[in-house]
Amino acid sequence: MSSSIFALVMIVGMSFTAGSASVQKPPPEAAQKRANAPVTGQLVPVDESAKTLAVKTSSEGEVKFSYTDKTVIVGAEKVASGLAGAGSEVTVHYDSHGTAKVATRIEVRPKK
Repeated sequence: MSSSIFALVMIVGMSFTAGSASVQKPPPEAAQKRANAPVTGQLVPVDESAKTLAVKTSSEGEVKFSYTDKTVIVGAEKVASGLAGAGSEVTVHYDSHGTAKVATRIEVRPKK
C-alpha cells in the first residue's frame, strides 16, 4: 500500500512540475512596448513629407520619432499639420520597431 501512495505522490508532483513548465514568457516585443515610457518635451520642427518629428527633452536631448496615419494626435488640429507649431510642449507615446520609434499618440499642449 505504501508503494501506491508513493506512486500517487510522484504523479501529483510531476503534474505540478509539468504545469509550471508550460507557463510561457511574453514575447520580447511585449516587454519592449511596456518599457517605452512616454517622452515629454518641446516640439522641434516637424517634417510632414518624411512623417518625422523630434522632441527636445532636458534629460535625453533631442529624441526623433516617425508617425503614421494611425497616430492619434490630441490637442492640435487632429492632423499632423497641426503639429507644425514648433515650441509646443508635447508628450509622445510610441512603440519601438528595432531602433525606430514610431509615435502611437501625440499629446500637444499650447505654447506658454
